[in-house]
Amino acid sequence: MNPVLLISVDGMRPDGLMQADTPCMDRLIAEGASTMRARTVMPSITLPCHTSMLRGVDVPRHGITSNVFQPLARPVPSLFDVAHSQGRRTAMFYNWGELRDLADPGSVSFSFVHNDPSTAECDWIVARACAQYVAEYRFDLTFLYLGYTDLAGHDHGWMSGPYLNAIANADRCIEHVLSAYSEAGRQPNLLLLSDHGGHDRTHGTDMDEDILIPWIMHGPTVRAGVELGAGIRIFHACEMLAKLAGVHPVKEWEVLNVDALV
Repeated sequence: MNPVLLISVDGMRPDGLMQADTPCMDRLIAEGASTMRARTVMPSITLPCHTSMLRGVDVPRHGITSNVFQPLARPVPSLFDVAHSQGRRTAMFYNWGELRDLADPGSVSFSFVHNDPSTAECDWIVARACAQYVAEYRFDLTFLYLGYTDLAGHDHGWMSGPYLNAIANADRCIEHVLSAYSEAGRQPNLLLLSDHGGHDRTHGTDMDEDILIPWIMHGPTVRAGVELGAGIRIFHACEMLAKLAGVHPVKEWEVLNVDALV
């Protein structure tokens, strides 16, 4: 079974990706299957969106509506909980500490957090750690989160020069991690997406600039060139990644016809 890699570039708008200098992501799009019309959830802010991404349900089901975690009244197993329970080695590399609640205690085999996404170097810190440890420990399921893009949007404005440079920086970080897989003789099945977009210096609304997200799939068992429909939502990531990892999904997760894609 090929390793599975989930990458979230916080706040990356699809049109920002298209305008930024991103040779790595451009290659993944050309060789894989993608859409720039996937949609996130409301409110379109980081923790609710990532909770949907990793717990496979919409906001009304998981109940996280702000960037402050509250225990779920009706718990939904996360992808990491399910993968760990089925014997998979899991890992998380991230630079925003609130993401620690995306999995139950004990469900992540290895975790690296640098709790500061405020500079381009902060993304490099987690990317370098990810590159080192995925080669050394050969995880089955890895999550890499790069947070600086969102901070650049808040500080300088979405679609500004510094924001587009932050996307380009994330692209170099991603290439560094993928090179580590290649040098270790492994080729991951990858899902690369964002949690939300943004407009002006903020996000959280249901306008397209905030809601539309890129969805890029690439890897040995991904069917290249498949045209992805506009019906893909961020919470479909759980079922998709479970299929790639050979993990049996749970009944709570929202489903999509993934057999056409992998």
